Amino acid sequence: MILLGYKNYYFLSGVIGSGCCIFSKHPIIGVYEHRYSLNGFPHKIQHGDYFAGKLIGLCKILINGHVVNVYNTHLHANYHHVIPKDIYLGHRVCQAYELIQFIESTSAADTTHLTILLGDLNLRTEDLGFQLIRGILQLHDSFLERINKDIYDPTVGNNGLTCDLLDNPYVTPYQLQGEGERIDYILYRARNDNVKCLEAYPTLHKVPNDPNGLYYSDHLAVYALFEIDENAPEKKVKRREDFEIVDEETQALLRSACGVVEETIQRLQRERIFFALGIFILILILFSLNGNPLSNSYLYTIFIILKDILCIIGTAICIWFICFGKPVERNALSAVQNAMHLRLRVAQFSY
Repeated sequence: MILLGYKNYYFLSGVIGSGCCIFSKHPIIGVYEHRYSLNGFPHKIQHGDYFAGKLIGLCKILINGHVVNVYNTHLHANYHHVIPKDIYLGHRVCQAYELIQFIESTSAADTTHLTILLGDLNLRTEDLGFQLIRGILQLHDSFLERINKDIYDPTVGNNGLTCDLLDNPYVTPYQLQGEGERIDYILYRARNDNVKCLEAYPTLHKVPNDPNGLYYSDHLAVYALFEIDENAPEKKVKRREDFEIVDEETQALLRSACGVVEETIQRLQRERIFFALGIFILILILFSLNGNPLSNSYLYTIFIILKDILCIIGTAICIWFICFGKPVERNALSAVQNAMHLRLRVAQFSY
């Protein structure tokens, strides 16, 4: 992409990197990023979200005198296929609200001609987080509002699905949910009504002419073509101010989101009790089963040493979760919950 003349900006974060990058044919005149305060758990090494340091990144791009804000993000993955209950739901809802706050704070209507949010949201259209994002930010879904609905990639189809497709070899059987899911989006809003989305569809399914039938990814890419008609008179799109964007439907969504966060906070309290119980059991094991070192065998002595080391490590981990890990998570959840409560209180003054 760089050799083709594209400008690029990669958003560094976490241990292994956020995985978010923006390429542009036009000048990138400013960048900003926000790392989500909740990114999963460090002990869930197999999931990796914590070490990626999920974030939302912004590139301000200058296109023929117009400032376009392009936001790229990747919200926490949904592992409910392998976990009976989605333990990351509270994290994903909080990430969605922090995304809303970030875009509200960086996309002033008087300086931004077009706002585009793209990425893997790990949210279906009916999910709470997605409805909050679209409702509060008043974003349009490019796939649903494209003008030329009969233009699409024939190798993919015209249903908009982007993930967990039946024919994708990267998808494990337990992930299959019907024909697939749509969790990758290009959402947008414009300052004036001279911006239109002409085309939008998923693409990049299989690598062309590959003898092994190689697929690009377990996800499809999403393509969208926008037109800014510079000859049309610029008529400003009527948008509600932030304090007004709490109609009854949005209030219901915010209350549901607060409920999800509260359930997560209550779960944290139970987990702290669990870790405290773990400390008690580990200390009991540490000071028992020691035997007489003078009469025990060499192998038994090794067993005792290993047992003591593991108990000490386990106790230290439990103490870390009780004193640091869980309080940090609780405070991050409470901060987002307080922000949502504030928006609900402000709504009372606008009616």
